[in-house]
Amino acid sequence: MQLYFQKIGEGPVLIILHGLYGLSDNWISIARKLSTDHTVYLVDQRNHGRSPHHPVHSYDAMSQDLNELMVAEKIEKAIILGHSMGGKTAMVFSALFPAKVDKLIVVDIGPGGYANIDQYSPQVLAHLNIVNSMLSIDFESFTSRVQIDNELAKTIKDQTIRQFLMKNVHRNQDNSYAWKLNIDAISKAMPVIMGSISMEKILKGASITEFPVLFIKGEKSDYINKEQEALIGIFFPNAIIETIRDAGHWVHSEQPEPFFNLVNSFLKKKLK
Repeated sequence: MQLYFQKIGEGPVLIILHGLYGLSDNWISIARKLSTDHTVYLVDQRNHGRSPHHPVHSYDAMSQDLNELMVAEKIEKAIILGHSMGGKTAMVFSALFPAKVDKLIVVDIGPGGYANIDQYSPQVLAHLNIVNSMLSIDFESFTSRVQIDNELAKTIKDQTIRQFLMKNVHRNQDNSYAWKLNIDAISKAMPVIMGSISMEKILKGASITEFPVLFIKGEKSDYINKEQEALIGIFFPNAIIETIRDAGHWVHSEQPEPFFNLVNSFLKKKLK
């Protein structure tokens, strides 16, 4: 699949993969700062942003998408940074194509699952609410973005989350509204998105030690818990795990300066 991407800067290649419901534009501020030393690719993953829609939404498929992008752009090796869903894509890609990874940065996600979709963990409940709220929007009933936001507010009380989701609303040529992302495919793929990734199947008992790995977690987030840290230790035994204070799951937007400083410091170790 030919993914949409933005490319800025010069230097070693750094590819940024957004999370669920996200798009490349979410990372533009961080990318501009990193582009002083790197060629930064901001990618829209399949079924998100301006990339094509497809009924299949899996980490294996998204990893193959990333590989196709690197082949098309003649990128032999890159630093891969992924947040949440993008972090899982990055981990699977690093297991499938380790020779193509220079460094790996995974933001607030682990390789394990977040309970079965019917076990209603806090993470699952939050995402089911978001998906169901998005599916319930009948765009033919609304004539303004304010009306759409007000409708979402009935079930999604957090204004920050709604503002994040509203970035996915766009106008069609006939002036009607629609979601940019493929919410139907995403809703059907939620068990896969929230489930564990196939690291053990790919690695077959091995672990990844070929390149430096950094995991960044938000202090207020429960996505990288003790169980996830144990799995990180199995698959990425040399990984560093750092915590950013006063940050939840969207670490890069909640604490952009500490996040940038941590990532930049990790990257500069390579440049020495």
